[in-house]
Amino acid sequence: MPFDPRATGFSKNNAQLLAQASAMAYREPVQCARWATVSGFTGPFDFFDNADTQGFVAESSDAIVVAFRGTQPNHAMDWFVDAGAIHRAWDHNEGKVHTGFYNALRKVWGVTLANGEVLPKRLVNRGTKTIWITGHSLGGALAVLCAAQAMFVSKIPVQGVYTFGQPRVGNKAFADAVSARLGSNLFRFVNHRDIVPRVPLFSTEYCHYGHQTFYDEHGKPTEQTPAVETISVAFKFLVGALNLSIIKQATLVITDAIAHEKAFNETARELLKLGVEKIDDHNMEKHYLARLDTSLSE
Repeated sequence: MPFDPRATGFSKNNAQLLAQASAMAYREPVQCARWATVSGFTGPFDFFDNADTQGFVAESSDAIVVAFRGTQPNHAMDWFVDAGAIHRAWDHNEGKVHTGFYNALRKVWGVTLANGEVLPKRLVNRGTKTIWITGHSLGGALAVLCAAQAMFVSKIPVQGVYTFGQPRVGNKAFADAVSARLGSNLFRFVNHRDIVPRVPLFSTEYCHYGHQTFYDEHGKPTEQTPAVETISVAFKFLVGALNLSIIKQATLVITDAIAHEKAFNETARELLKLGVEKIDDHNMEKHYLARLDTSLSE
């Protein structure tokens, strides 16, 4: 499929290729390298893997793609509502971010691995090539943090970020900063009742930003222009993923969240697990690729 390395707005072709890259990141390095070559990224290829943070960097004559591996659905909930969800400062003064997610990024950023330093070295030495960052689930969170780290800290321009089933990453100050710098070129895709984009909860001071494409149960997309999430939008978003029978319980938990943080985290974990009708909606290959009319060729 033709990839547009200079696109400054949404490109379905770019979304399809980056969705494929996000799905490929779950596979073995040799498969990822083969996909990159077949997809026109015939330049240098590096797979990175350190302390459970994995992904790859693929390069064509005019673009660099960074794809982060995410989490499997049965492990996702513990990531998103446990103690790692507390905010922490990061390497810039713009807001705060999820401790666990940022620690995961730092396992591969500025670290010398077996195949040398991949990030940010490959991006620093980009020449005139544009940079595209992508990921699914936890990989989507890492993609956003990687873009922020590149732009704000290392002064590396990022052309676009496409994420799939991405959780919230930082507080409003962080969201405002990233939105101002990248909002119109940050595209989030959410599939129907996928619970992962709904956590960590807005009530714990996390919020989304950028352009959202939401797919209903029939695969019909609804577009939301670049914006920083508000409490009313966040609540409707959460309710859309829950069983109707526990919406009242969800409301009480959200109201009580800030005053009882530890108890909230425990209750939220159980609430979200009970309320999710279809964690299967988080599946990258089965749903997100299909929504974008693409697939991985074996």
